[in-house]
Order: sequence, then structure tokens, then C-alpha cells
Amino acid sequence: MNVIRIVAVTGLCAATGSAALAADLPQTFLAPTPVLRETRETALGWYLRGEVGYVDYKRPEADFAVQPFTAGFTHETMGNAAVIGAGVGYRFNPNVRLDLTLDHAFDARFKGIAPAPTLATASITDRAAFQTSTFMVNGYLDFRPVLGFTPYVGAGIGVAHNVLSRHMLTTYDAATRDEVTERLAGGDSFNFAWALMAGLGYQMSSNFTLDLGYRYVSLGDVKTRSYGDGTGVDVGSIGAHEVRMGVRYNFR
Repeated sequence: MNVIRIVAVTGLCAATGSAALAADLPQTFLAPTPVLRETRETALGWYLRGEVGYVDYKRPEADFAVQPFTAGFTHETMGNAAVIGAGVGYRFNPNVRLDLTLDHAFDARFKGIAPAPTLATASITDRAAFQTSTFMVNGYLDFRPVLGFTPYVGAGIGVAHNVLSRHMLTTYDAATRDEVTERLAGGDSFNFAWALMAGLGYQMSSNFTLDLGYRYVSLGDVKTRSYGDGTGVDVGSIGAHEVRMGVRYNFR
């Protein structure tokens, strides 16, 4: 009888231990649920941005004045330049963001030519250095990522400060072969500016996004200070195509 009791008690203990172990197994060996990390730039809030780029100016429309004669150039060009920029922005949701940017494009060479007989038998050539700074408010629409790249489009409005400096006027008389070059005062102006943008963003980490973009910006015009007195140039319809690369830092 004692043997039977011992066997029964032993079996009961074994069954109880097995049940307890079985109850503990799901908690002990169950693999944790994987945490899926969103690869899209969905962090809401503030971000900083910085960019460098290449500027290709379209052909402007320019007039010249040489007392008492005023007319348009036969041929005018604006050289290429480099641009740098910085800004601060805010992302409202995964698709919409807004930022304020300040950009500066360095000296580009302006040249305007009016061949003879502009002034009797003479031709004139105006040369100057053009630079501009823009302050813009920009809005963007980000689309769904494709292979890790997020396409976007945007538009902006703001103010452009245009500066024309180092103005040189050269007059050449083909009949006498006399050439005269004189340095004239430059000028600056503030103008309404607008821009259209498109590009791709690539999220390198939780904080950094690489940005490759295109921007067309309309900058208005600029005159030399002496143009109103009858000598100088008036450069209008200034616009630029820009290819830009930069980085956005997202605060999380």
C-alpha cells in the first residue's frame, strides 16, 4: 500500500510539473514580435537644410543708354554661376512640408552687344558682374517612395536682391578705329521672385535625407544707377535654371 501511495504521489507531482512547464513555455520561448521600421521620411516637425548648386541663366532682355541714344542690345548673354543656400522647414504630414530658404548666387558675367551703326559708325559693348540673393517661402508635396527615393514637387515665392557691378562700357568706331572703355556705376534692386521645384529625396538615416533637385527661379530685373540719366544698362526678365544637391536634417 505504501508503494502504491508513493507511486501515485510521484505521478501527481510529475503531472503538475509538466503542466506548469507547459504553461510557461509560450512566455519563455515565444519570439518577440518584429518591429517594422518605416523607411519613408515620415517624421513630423522641424528640419534644417543646406544646398550647393549650378546656375544656368536664360538669355535676359536688356536695353542700353548712351546719351542721348537708348535702344535694345542685339545680343545679350548671362554667364553661369554657383549657388549656395540654407533654410529651416516644418513637415506637417508624410506628404506636405514647408520651408524658408536664403540663397546666394555668385558673380555671373553679363555681356550686351549693339553693333555698328548703333552710334553713327560705332558699336558698343557693355560688361558687368551679376549676382543675386533670394529669400523664399516654399511648399512641397512628397509622393510615395520608389526604391527608397521620394519624388517631390514644389513652388515658392519671395524677394530677390539683384546686384549689377563692375560695369564697363566700350565704344568702338570702325571708321576711325578708336576704342574707348569707361567704368560706370553699378546698381541694385529688390524684386518679387517665384520658383518651381522638382527633385528626389533619399533617406540615408533616421535624421539625414539627401536631396537632389531642380529649380527654376524668376528674379525680375536690375538697372545701373546712371541708366535713368542716359548712360548705363537695364537688364530684365532674369531667370535661372538650377541643379542643386543638399542635405536635410530632421529633428526627431
